[in-house]
Amino acid sequence: MASKICIVDHDLTSRGYLREYLEREGYQVTTLDSGYQIKPYLSEVHFNVLILNIDSPGVKEKGLLLEAQKSCRTRILLIVSERGDPFLKEAINAGVYGFIYKPFNLQEVYTMVDHLTR
Repeated sequence: MASKICIVDHDLTSRGYLREYLEREGYQVTTLDSGYQIKPYLSEVHFNVLILNIDSPGVKEKGLLLEAQKSCRTRILLIVSERGDPFLKEAINAGVYGFIYKPFNLQEVYTMVDHLTR
């Protein structure tokens, strides 16, 4: 059975790029354009990995990371465009497993996702 990945990214191009790549690698991928849309999925669908762009609406909302960890025990990767964002420290404390920096290195993304879905 294919691992389930959810990508939350407000940028249609980035979201599609990651989805296409991960689907080619055999993952089942769901995409959303804001963190506000993920909440109904947390209790209904078990995702192995959540990939969240911290610049997307609702992702930095207080408690979203903790709620995701608590409700579905999924592993979280954050897409970040700037190093040094104060939210990153908070994210690490909330249990984020790693960061995907833009511009994307697809082999790096695959390595992280593969490691987290084993």
